[in-house]
Amino acid sequence: MALRPSSISKLAVIGFGLVIVPLVLVIVSVTISIAHFAEQGQVSILRAVAMSDAANRMNNAVRSMERYGLQYTVLQDQALLVLYDQSFTEYKKSSARFAAAGPSPVDRRRLQRLADHLAHARQMLPLVSLGGNRGALESDFSRASAEAQHLQSDVNEGISTEVAKLGTRALAIKRLTIVEVLLVLPLSIAFAILFIVLITRPIRRLDQAVSGLGDGDLETPIAVQGPRDIASLGDRLEWLRNRLNALEAAKLHFLRQLSHELKTPLTAIREGAELLQEDLGHELGADEQQEIVHIVRDNSLRLQRLIEDLLRFSLAEGPVGAGMVQDISLTAVVEDLLLSYKPSLRSKSLHLVTELADVRVRGHEDRLRTICDNLLSNGVKFSPQNATIRIHLQVQDGQAVLDVQDEGPGVAPAEREKIFDILYRGEASDAGKVEGSGLGLAIAREYVLSYGGSLELLDKETPGACFRLRLPLIDHIASHGAYRADLGGLRSHTVDIIPPQHSDPQAR
Repeated sequence: MALRPSSISKLAVIGFGLVIVPLVLVIVSVTISIAHFAEQGQVSILRAVAMSDAANRMNNAVRSMERYGLQYTVLQDQALLVLYDQSFTEYKKSSARFAAAGPSPVDRRRLQRLADHLAHARQMLPLVSLGGNRGALESDFSRASAEAQHLQSDVNEGISTEVAKLGTRALAIKRLTIVEVLLVLPLSIAFAILFIVLITRPIRRLDQAVSGLGDGDLETPIAVQGPRDIASLGDRLEWLRNRLNALEAAKLHFLRQLSHELKTPLTAIREGAELLQEDLGHELGADEQQEIVHIVRDNSLRLQRLIEDLLRFSLAEGPVGAGMVQDISLTAVVEDLLLSYKPSLRSKSLHLVTELADVRVRGHEDRLRTICDNLLSNGVKFSPQNATIRIHLQVQDGQAVLDVQDEGPGVAPAEREKIFDILYRGEASDAGKVEGSGLGLAIAREYVLSYGGSLELLDKETPGACFRLRLPLIDHIASHGAYRADLGGLRSHTVDIIPPQHSDPQAR
């Protein structure tokens, strides 16, 4: 899904927008229609009121002019003529307001005829008062009054027409609103349901995946489709599933290896004990009995070492005890171990070349001793007769670096990472040349990692294996500076051991 959003929050925002925007458009459309309708109604009402008032005033003015005019022709009273002129002035003002209100063409013509009749009546008024044709004057007033009444009727009809139009317009707006709501509401509901499914489905799939992992289902692949952040979380769960599968396989392999490692010495001990038990009649000679006792003892010691190594490995995987951490001279630890290996070195006529700087680190003395002991014991055990072991301790990039190189068979490329696995023994051990529990390097690496260091096997063109240990110094700057300044602290010597009587290498 190339256009899928990068996060579930963006998907929610998009869904909310698609749901709410059509409703907002409907609201805006209805609001504009109602506003336009209100504006149109206001204009129509104001125009109708203005025209109705003007027509009413004109009608009253025309009737007053007719009354005052006819009375003046009989009484010849100038006060009546003044009242006539005032009514005429009121008529002209009302006529102007009526014309400004925008009457129809028919009403404009009526307004013009009304003005003509009143103008003609005003001209005849002095003549009639002197004995002129009174009938013509009455006819003009009658026609003017009829035109004024027609104007009033037209205005009333116009108001009724405008009210009907406004009602029709209101009904149209109502129908349009209903149609828009009926069209948009299902669309918004459809969008809401769609995005609810799009949002909840990957979350529900994640919940199922987590529940499956919690129930121990490591076989069903985890694939989550959805926003990129949810899909990424699904990928991490799939990685976790694969990792748990690998750990489960490693656990089964470990249990098989452990059962094999425990079964071998236990079988030897049981068989030796049975032989001694069966020899109650002293059929076996003293030498044979002594041999059986040695076998039982050696296998019990082997079993003890294996159990101790397992306990040590379990402790190595646990947290480091901060209260027992102290400043340790790594140089002194290496030198003490080399002294303990003198018998093993003599027994195999090994040459030892050391170059040790004065290096101090923080850690547990027993753990640091175990780390170095495992590296040195591997060098001694895998070195052939008359070989050379090189040990180099220095400061490099703010770290203590210990290199232990032997001239043994080395490590095959396929085994470079496996040799650090628990209970794994290389080809040399499997061939029966060297005995070991397969826990030494695993324990050493766990200890090193607990201190924030590293333990690796270097690629060397020379024969043998070269292990490199890196540990952080007590003080990066101070230790690095002291190493540069005090070259006298660098110990470099070669030890050639002349082989005396045979002595077993330290068992591990």
